[in-house]
Amino acid sequence: MTVRSRSPAATVCLLFVLLVLVPHETHGQEFSERQEIAIFRLDYYGAPRDPVPRERTTVQLGRIFRYERRVESETTDIFRRAVGAVDEHIRSVFINLGRFEIIGLQHRLDADNVDAFANVLRDHRERQVELPEAVLLGEEAFTEADFDRLAGGFVIVIPSVSYYNIADRGNEYEAEIETSFTFLDAESFSTIDQFFVRTSGSDTNAVAAMRQAVNGIAPQLEFRLRSMEMFRLRSGVLEVAGRTVIIELGQNFGVRRGDEFAVVRERRTSTGHRTTDETGIIVVREVREEFSIGRLLYANPGVQVGDQLREVPRFGFDITPYGNVILPLDRRYDRSTFVLGVKGTASRGYYRVRPQVGFEIPFTGTLLAFLFPANVYLGAETNWYLGRLKLNPSFGLGLGGAVPFNDSLFSEDFYATHVGGNLKLAASYLVTRDTMLVAELGFARWFGLYDKVFNETVVDRFFGSYGGIVVGVGLTFK
Repeated sequence: MTVRSRSPAATVCLLFVLLVLVPHETHGQEFSERQEIAIFRLDYYGAPRDPVPRERTTVQLGRIFRYERRVESETTDIFRRAVGAVDEHIRSVFINLGRFEIIGLQHRLDADNVDAFANVLRDHRERQVELPEAVLLGEEAFTEADFDRLAGGFVIVIPSVSYYNIADRGNEYEAEIETSFTFLDAESFSTIDQFFVRTSGSDTNAVAAMRQAVNGIAPQLEFRLRSMEMFRLRSGVLEVAGRTVIIELGQNFGVRRGDEFAVVRERRTSTGHRTTDETGIIVVREVREEFSIGRLLYANPGVQVGDQLREVPRFGFDITPYGNVILPLDRRYDRSTFVLGVKGTASRGYYRVRPQVGFEIPFTGTLLAFLFPANVYLGAETNWYLGRLKLNPSFGLGLGGAVPFNDSLFSEDFYATHVGGNLKLAASYLVTRDTMLVAELGFARWFGLYDKVFNETVVDRFFGSYGGIVVGVGLTFK
């Protein structure tokens, strides 16, 4: 996001308040401001076009030859019905982020014609080139009024679906969408960035599969936008009380609970160059309209009023692979069980209580090389922040089952064999900004739906109940 220092009047007022209320020195804070963005309509191969009237004078710009990946006509028909939803998903991401003033454009422009578009815009502004009644870029006609509208200092966003397809896999459909996003600086006539968002979906219904792929665009696009340096939020510390930190910017700029901001300080290297170091991390626990309240996890040196903050973009899920040993307490469960698992915890939008989903493999043995054991569970955890250390009481309830090795031998992809869950207390230590070392202690019990039904040792071990004290370790990637 484009940032600039506050106006002189605002700076004087802020300095007066800080000097009177909290006598700390400020350090030239920068604060994000809303940036004007012009978003083209979604372009895609096979998009219906309105013909240009013959009487218009046109100038053909852009590439003459275009490479296209062909898809089945049924796929194109389904995607055409989904285009409106894709367009709305894209625009809603920019709106909900809260950091943009948006101008919606009705034209379509594909990535192949970005350079040609920039050249015409440059000529129109710098050289005052007289344009014909319409300029044809690709298959879209732009008038002089259109270029006048974009002659300001906008960032122009050009979304284009470069590939889409639906494949019939026999028992279900798999949909794929690849969308490119090109960002053009209308002031310098240069391409700022370009990235691709690839999404997929699967369902027994082709339309539902395409809908899943469409719904996957928004979260990926939001993360990629927040990761772009020019759009990353910059804020400052307004007040400090122990580990509680007041941060400028709130709902008005799309800040959410669970968001993180790095404390950054500028220094000079031994060679005389300026560099920026991250010296601490703050997690947002409460969001108001124009400011947020954060919890300081660590800072060295300590955080103070006037410190510069920079957004740390997260996708919104903490991923924790872990290993547990379940030690039996009852003679009926006469064996220890080793468990490998991975859990995902929603982090963005949550602070004290966060939902959780997990998948784990209990090493109870396999059934004659036909079935493989697996548990899935849903639950939640509570966060108690103690600086770098965090305590997480949690619970999970789920279903244990068996996954076939060979799909051709079984009619289902998953067979229920157990019900149960776990209660744990985890201690997480923030090793780096993006990783935490986790130690767990708790209790787990999984009741076999076919417990003691089979007499064979291997079969009984696979379907039998198990549980006890849980001891384990893990590593969380934020």
